[in-house]
Amino acid sequence: MNSTNAIAMRNFDPRKIAYYEKENWVAYYQKRWARLLVVSVAMVKATFGLNWVQAIYGAYLVARAEIAAAPFPNNDIPKAEKFMRRFYALIKNAHRADFDINEVARLEVNWWVVHRRLFGKSDSPELIDALADLYAATFGVPRERVRDAAYHRALAMVHSDRWVNEGRANDSPLLAQEEEELFKSYRALRAAIA
Repeated sequence: MNSTNAIAMRNFDPRKIAYYEKENWVAYYQKRWARLLVVSVAMVKATFGLNWVQAIYGAYLVARAEIAAAPFPNNDIPKAEKFMRRFYALIKNAHRADFDINEVARLEVNWWVVHRRLFGKSDSPELIDALADLYAATFGVPRERVRDAAYHRALAMVHSDRWVNEGRANDSPLLAQEEEELFKSYRALRAAIA
């Protein structure tokens, strides 16, 4: 990823992304679809350095991918990957980034599949590896450099999974723990790809 346009993809605010991702997961699991739309657009914009129009379209593509991947056990993983290819094509074109769209889309959907299979045991090395593979492919860095970021994001999922299993209360301390692990994850990712 040599383009100066790609700097926007590497210059994100870890605290802001952690908040938006936590809110995204909360809205998703509480089935608050309007809230999910709002935080998804904000998350995509902040994470990938997009303008509002690009972020709205990007969030739409991610939502379509998630809808395809969501029904269990009758999900449509090839369709989810198709929408994520369109999403990563948007990112690549917006930043003139240098990554393989097909591979990054496959790796994105792969961690979703792994997380679903390991729900409640999200600190598994398999999920950490899946996340590290995605980061390495997206940012063109060695997998070892992004392993700490993957580890903390997987820990955030442990808190999220517990929160879901314990009833999804808005005042649960697990949400603060989840957001803190996401912050550590994105801080480590930004340092690794700088």
